[in-house]
Amino acid sequence: MSTTSAAETRRQADESRVAWMQRRLARHVPELVRLAIPAMGSRLGILMMAFADTVIVGRYSTDDLAYLTIANNALVTPLLVIGIGLFIGVIIFAANAFGRGDEAEVGRIFRRNLPFAVAIGLIMLALCFAGEPLLRLLGQTPVMAAESAPLIAVLGLGLPAHLLFFVSAGVLEGVKKPAVAAIAIVAANVLNALMDYALVWGAWGFPEMGAMGSAWTTTIIRWLMAGVLVAYVLYAPAMKRFGARGAARQRFDEWTAQRRMGYASAISLGAEVFAFGMLSIVAGWISTVAVAAMGITFNLMSIPFMLATGIGSATSVRVGIAHGRGVRPDMALAGWTGLGLCWVVTLPLGVFIATHPELFFALYSNDAALLPIAVSLIVYIWIVLPFDGGQNVVAMALRGVGDTWVPTLIQSIAYLGLMIPLSYALSIPFGHGPVGLMQATLIASVFSIAAQGGRFWWLTRTPVSAGSRAGAL
Repeated sequence: MSTTSAAETRRQADESRVAWMQRRLARHVPELVRLAIPAMGSRLGILMMAFADTVIVGRYSTDDLAYLTIANNALVTPLLVIGIGLFIGVIIFAANAFGRGDEAEVGRIFRRNLPFAVAIGLIMLALCFAGEPLLRLLGQTPVMAAESAPLIAVLGLGLPAHLLFFVSAGVLEGVKKPAVAAIAIVAANVLNALMDYALVWGAWGFPEMGAMGSAWTTTIIRWLMAGVLVAYVLYAPAMKRFGARGAARQRFDEWTAQRRMGYASAISLGAEVFAFGMLSIVAGWISTVAVAAMGITFNLMSIPFMLATGIGSATSVRVGIAHGRGVRPDMALAGWTGLGLCWVVTLPLGVFIATHPELFFALYSNDAALLPIAVSLIVYIWIVLPFDGGQNVVAMALRGVGDTWVPTLIQSIAYLGLMIPLSYALSIPFGHGPVGLMQATLIASVFSIAAQGGRFWWLTRTPVSAGSRAGAL
């Protein structure tokens, strides 16, 4: 072959690669947005309920806000996130089955996970009745432990319901129907705000219950959302073709792969949320005001973070579909496109929040003693958020290609091995106070996204060839 002929061949191959990428990007971007918007809506809706809880309780009492923060962060949220991790495979496996046209498997996924969700939820509920001794073991004051423990018990009553909701929402996301969960959550938010106001403040003739009123509201809403979504999957005409009704009729060993993914995800997410829960414990060693300030900051940051998790969910679906069809370059493109979309969304939001800290603090509290501490934490959000949200997207992309234990190890190292000891060291021995909590979070998130990004690149590094083909999915 002549030099001119070889150069022409390379040019044509390069043009083919560029044309393929343009064609697939033109498909991935709108599909990611289409899937991510309702997924973001459902996750943002969940966090908006927590936002309403924090605002209403924070304006009622700084002490009540501290008790509710400890109750959620020390036990309830770690248990909930571990439970969600156990069922993360529902989304991935439903997407894979849907991508290859196996509608019957989608129904089997739903049927086998409902009783599993109830069982796991009841185990978590039992653990919630040991709240006070656990908090004392973690070094909290007798008052903090005594006031937070009843909140943990009431919030625990809603954990089985949230897992049922997540299984149903996961199946719907996997078959590209995430809007159903989003609509249910919008309605739930309206009801949650009204019930919170009534039960926390004692409005409209209801008893004034403070933080306990918010805990009961959360539990009631979780059961209502679970009932709506389970009923939709079982009885909606649009879901009839998947055969979701009836007994599971699958042996436990026939869906080991999904559970293995769940075990890894539960450890990974559990490590991260346990580490963030430990930030509340470290803040409790500093002061009650530090706990409240941290609760405000992480609640505020969690709202745009949920947008990132919605994008991550959509990314896992796109990567999972490409994985199901065996198109490795398309898996890579779907994953990196999801990360780019995450940064486009979260960075401007983070900058806006961090440049208006007093404005956002005013939503939560009018406590002058709390203001300077909370503001000193809020200004870190703009730099922490893109890395924290981005590592979540890459983790979901890795799960879309069936990689489980390596990202679990990475996130465990980042948040257990780095963030917990750094949060203590920076906050107390080095004297950075509550700001050290945000500095530790930043360091851990940067490590996590770098390590997981390298792993994803390694698994999907096959270059695009002229013969690569991907259909319209």
